[in-house]
Amino acid sequence: MFNSQNKRSKEPMVHIVGEKLSAVTFVQDYVQLHFDGPTLTLLNWPVVEVGESHVQFGMEGYRDKLCEQIGKQVLTASVAEEQEVRIEFTDRSFLFIALEPDDCRTAETVIFNNGNGGIWVL
Repeated sequence: MFNSQNKRSKEPMVHIVGEKLSAVTFVQDYVQLHFDGPTLTLLNWPVVEVGESHVQFGMEGYRDKLCEQIGKQVLTASVAEEQEVRIEFTDRSFLFIALEPDDCRTAETVIFNNGNGGIWVL
């Protein structure tokens, strides 16, 4: 469910389509993805898919693979409520953030700040 200060868009991820991932910030037990304004705070670690390769938190090379997405442009981004957030980059690599109740550690899994005062919480 979305909580928003800015209800103009029912699909908050449209704000990052066409943007480049500019930074990945690791903070103790969560990660932030920065898109030169919009920011996703992820309390579930994203899965990174590049070609046939999938890496997830705890696997060797995970942080490197996630940071390799920096500089890539977002082709599509969407939310399938109670399933996942999916970000596809123009090189056909993906980030998946699980939203299924069994995969969530806290009530909030994704906090999205669109950079213009709009905040969504999933």
